[in-house]
Amino acid sequence: TNSWIAVDLLENKLVRGIVTWGRRYGSAQYVETFKIEYRIDGSSDWTNYTDTSGSRLTFAGNETYQPVLNDFAESIVARYIRLYPLSWKLWPTMRWEVLGCAKCKFSHLTQRSS
Repeated sequence: TNSWIAVDLLENKLVRGIVTWGRRYGSAQYVETFKIEYRIDGSSDWTNYTDTSGSRLTFAGNETYQPVLNDFAESIVARYIRLYPLSWKLWPTMRWEVLGCAKCKFSHLTQRSS
């Protein structure tokens, strides 16, 4: 499946991580693994979040409804972020929060290709 959920931060922001939660009530539902893509304002090209060797990273998600923090090894600059669930329990149910700097300003940006 190519399902995804996205957020528009309204302008370029410095992003350093993501927190995810599963469903607490009723039957347990949560995303176990996911990948991230992002892009800056003014670009139509999505960039995969990768490790230092350029391989796409798969993030560990939840095993319960408890929050899981995924700090990025390298912060990114992005306006748009897409989260793609790769595996889940029952349904890809989740809440998520983007962590970063709301007041950072950038004068010149280039986007690395993936």
